[in-house]
Amino acid sequence: MTMSPSSSEDSTPRPGAAPRAGASPPEDDELSFDVLRNRLGTGDEAAFERIFRRLSEPVFRFVCGMVQDEALAHDITQDTFAKLWSIRDRMDTVDSLQAYVFQMARNRVYNHQRDEAVRRDHEQDVRDAHPDASPPAPDETLDADLLRSLLERWIAELPDRQREALTLRRQKDLSHDEIAEIMDVSPNTVNNHIVRAMRTLRERLGEYRPDVRSEP
Repeated sequence: MTMSPSSSEDSTPRPGAAPRAGASPPEDDELSFDVLRNRLGTGDEAAFERIFRRLSEPVFRFVCGMVQDEALAHDITQDTFAKLWSIRDRMDTVDSLQAYVFQMARNRVYNHQRDEAVRRDHEQDVRDAHPDASPPAPDETLDADLLRSLLERWIAELPDRQREALTLRRQKDLSHDEIAEIMDVSPNTVNNHIVRAMRTLRERLGEYRPDVRSEP
């Protein structure tokens, strides 16, 4: 079964807010990707439109094959091209525009999968720690406030790189790749720092609240 993104009456892309995927390329569009890359680097909106028309469908199909969800694939495709426009001034560092765009899409897929895994792990930790959890009683408010204060102190006591990675991760709009770029390390190293930081915090929580189970 052939998958295709949702269509739109107006498929012309707007810089900063990528158009919907699936527009058909003009028959006379014969400019090479090298030429389009160079023009994009100067802020040429027409070049961006041509790049989108020629690559949006293959990128969408690639992403859809990885996530098996057309709506999610459409969102990731849109985000990829919106990001491409936002970093157009970096095109002089790009060798292959096609490879670069597919790599951007691939990274976004992996970021989504990592975020989903973290979310599921967190939800499981909450269920494991509080299998019979109920809404807190009024007299537990002070305990919750104290716990938040302790959490901030424990984070401040983490090793520098772990604290930096965890603090950046708490910024919801930063991906693992962006954190890695900021910290000048690999995304895998970022993940290791975050995992170790979370393990330490769970251990500290277990010391403060023995009734809360921490990781072995």
